[in-house]
Amino acid sequence: MVTYILYGLFILSCFVLIVVILLQPGKADAGALFSNTLSSTAFGPRGTASLLAKITIGAAAAFMVIALTLGLPILSGSRSVLQSESAPAATPTPVPAPTQQASPAAPAASPAASQ
Repeated sequence: MVTYILYGLFILSCFVLIVVILLQPGKADAGALFSNTLSSTAFGPRGTASLLAKITIGAAAAFMVIALTLGLPILSGSRSVLQSESAPAATPTPVPAPTQQASPAAPAASPAASQ
């Protein structure tokens, strides 16, 4: 039940994050990328954050926390592949090696060796 609530919140935070990021205005046009004014504002002190920026930060934080929470194995009920099971594994039965059987008749000497 908790996982369904978390999945719902996760999907909601995804949609909110997508919409809020798409609604944010651009900072500069392509021609202003190489000017001197952009570097002074990009690395300068940050002013008051707008409501849109605060919602973006909150949605991003919720997205990351919920994603990490959903990855916990206690919620999904799964176990790690590195954990051993409590019951010992069955040992395979050994296959007997093929045995050498003596032939009923001894091989005759080759005619070339007897000459």
